[in-house]
Amino acid sequence: MKDNNERTEFELIEGINSVSMLLDNNKGRRKIFNLYILQSREDDLKIKSIKHKAAEKHISFSVLPKKDFEKILRTNPLKSQGICAKVSNYSYPDIEIFLRDRPDKKTRLLILDGITDVGNFGGIIRSAFAFDFDGIIIPKHRSADVNRDVNRASSGALEGVSIFRVSNLSRIIDMLKSLGFWIYGTSVYEEDNRKTLKLSETIFNFPMALILGGEHKGISRLLKDKSDELVNIEINGRLDSLNVSVSAGILLYFINRQAERD
Repeated sequence: MKDNNERTEFELIEGINSVSMLLDNNKGRRKIFNLYILQSREDDLKIKSIKHKAAEKHISFSVLPKKDFEKILRTNPLKSQGICAKVSNYSYPDIEIFLRDRPDKKTRLLILDGITDVGNFGGIIRSAFAFDFDGIIIPKHRSADVNRDVNRASSGALEGVSIFRVSNLSRIIDMLKSLGFWIYGTSVYEEDNRKTLKLSETIFNFPMALILGGEHKGISRLLKDKSDELVNIEINGRLDSLNVSVSAGILLYFINRQAERD
């Protein structure tokens, strides 16, 4: 039986925003083989704009009747908004090369520890793009993969964000610290053995990396111990915690505002 998470030689990226983001950014350094456009949507203004971008980049496109378009897409064509791109898999950039170039003093990174839900991963990517984070670091194991479903969940923002996949998060954190990065962990509760800062009272230092953990377990004890500070979001007592994607949006917005002021 074929593993649903197994990567094929190519992916289909669907939707106006996703394809447009791909042509504008392409952080995953994908090879774009072809664009497919549903004939009945060919005159849509946004699709015309995508066709123009494709022509400028010498990327071929095909205008297809509904029957042929559905054969390629293999899902409900309504979700595609009448356009999709056949591309190679997302190519993870090398974090060590990124760090070797001595990142800007305002560099902001996200580290995801155990985020396996595709919807949460996609939502976090969308927030990272919206609030100008420079990249997301994920582990090779215990993480959602970067694929078509994540692209859809991120509303195309995946194509504008560098995703670094590493074997050992602990080692990367040590490397970041050696380069002057501040490491901020997140915690739902007050820790027994150390102070946890309220987000509203936290002054972030840059360059920095923020660690987010899965909803049930949070970040690991090892990564908490390696954090320079632990931060939590104050909420009323009627809930234990927020969804990790919601928490990411709040944290990243707050951090981005501080970075812009400094």
